[in-house]
Amino acid sequence: MMRVIRTLVVAFVVLATGACTIVDETEIAVKKSFGGDVSEEAVRQGIQSYIAPWNWGASFTKYPLREVQFPAEGRAEVIEILTSDQLKVAIEGALRYRIEPEAAVSLYLTVGGPRDVHSYVYNAYRSAARDAVAGFTATELLSQGRDAVGERIRELVGARIVDKGIILTDYFVRDIDPPEKIRVAIEEKLAAEQEIERERHRIQIEQAKAEQRRAEAEGIRDAQRIIAESLSPSYLAYERIKALHAAAIGENNTIIDVEGNVSPIVGGLR
Repeated sequence: MMRVIRTLVVAFVVLATGACTIVDETEIAVKKSFGGDVSEEAVRQGIQSYIAPWNWGASFTKYPLREVQFPAEGRAEVIEILTSDQLKVAIEGALRYRIEPEAAVSLYLTVGGPRDVHSYVYNAYRSAARDAVAGFTATELLSQGRDAVGERIRELVGARIVDKGIILTDYFVRDIDPPEKIRVAIEEKLAAEQEIERERHRIQIEQAKAEQRRAEAEGIRDAQRIIAESLSPSYLAYERIKALHAAAIGENNTIIDVEGNVSPIVGGLR
């Protein structure tokens, strides 16, 4: 008798555990009855047994509450898009999104299950990326950088999925690969700009040197003008007398005056 009871208990446990679904803390579920009615409220964490009368024939669609990254495992999606000047560029990017728990039922009714939601977000991303890039020429796209185009794509994607209860939590552009001729043109432009900058710097140095020489010349000119204005005939005569006196008491007994005349001084003035 005890063996029969143990067998029945084991059979009941196996049947019970096999006839239930578990919604863990990282999920939320939408319940659909056997008759096709969808529950108005999402199912939170817990065990939902199909043995319970209210769950007979029901199905549960579970959505993750954690962020979903696309592509998975840190990879990036590469899509080729035409710019406004009809040049093809490759955008390498990745995004993350999450589902608002309160919107799970509405999301189930309007979009579908998790795979449908993922396809919806992916299509919204590709459409937004095309629209964003179409607003730039290839040169503008590269000159404004990854941040500018990434921000524009983020705005467009977020606006297209938020009304479904899907929140874009992050989007970033890892790389922009332009056409070869644009790459060459940009490299040539950068090289030319660097050469212009070097020439501008050289000219500034030469201008600074010229200003310095001009200032020095003006200083010498002003000094000469001041000296010339201060040399009166009486002052010059006084200086000549001082020079004659110095020569007379020195070793040199011959002087040359300003007119080139040689005047020996005999005997000195010792």
